[in-house]
Amino acid sequence: MLISSSMRMWLGSATLAGLLLASSLPALASNQTIAIPIRPLMKPRQVASINVPTGTYTEVVRKQMQWIASPVITQTASSSKKRVSSQSRSVADVALPTPTTQTTKSTTNSKKPVQVAAVSQKKVSRSNSSELVDHALSLEGVPYVFGGSSRSGFDCSGFTQYVYKNSGISLPRTAAEQFCVGSAINRAQLQSGDLVFFSTYAQGASHVGIYIGGGRFVEASNSGVSISSLSSDYYAHRYLGARRP
Repeated sequence: MLISSSMRMWLGSATLAGLLLASSLPALASNQTIAIPIRPLMKPRQVASINVPTGTYTEVVRKQMQWIASPVITQTASSSKKRVSSQSRSVADVALPTPTTQTTKSTTNSKKPVQVAAVSQKKVSRSNSSELVDHALSLEGVPYVFGGSSRSGFDCSGFTQYVYKNSGISLPRTAAEQFCVGSAINRAQLQSGDLVFFSTYAQGASHVGIYIGGGRFVEASNSGVSISSLSSDYYAHRYLGARRP
């Protein structure tokens, strides 16, 4: 708080008068009491406190103004470090992307066994053997043509190749080659649709027909496509074996 010049003059006069009065008290006590009227030099505009404040000017002003100093907040290094760490964590939480639900799976768990289809020759099932036999019998009467493989004429292996091809099964061209495909079948295990082989004009499999059951087979012989018997005089001792493609 600022003190005006008039106030400072009044305070100085009052202080001087008090000092003079204090110095004259011993003399007055020895003789007689004399009342000395003291008149202020000038009328103060404001009534000041008689008590003379002590302390520095700054402290006096603060006490008169009832000034309360703001508390000094001392921030320790640990709290500062904690706040920096918290801010860093907050920034990291914002900056880092949320992991996607498509998490990377383990290479071991993600591997699945690869199924490799077995490359094997298609076999005639018993469900379509009757269809195959019916087709073979439908060609009965087609003439024999050496090297023929169509309805205009067949030889033995051309006939079997044509019938099986109609059922979706591919066979080699010659009887010797057809004897090497499929599974070997004993005579007692023969079923309709099996291939039966004979050794006729050459060693090995030189003639082939399609078994139709009951000890019979259909073939393309010199008389054309016809039905023959495994127990006939000609084929009984020429029978070589059977295959199931």
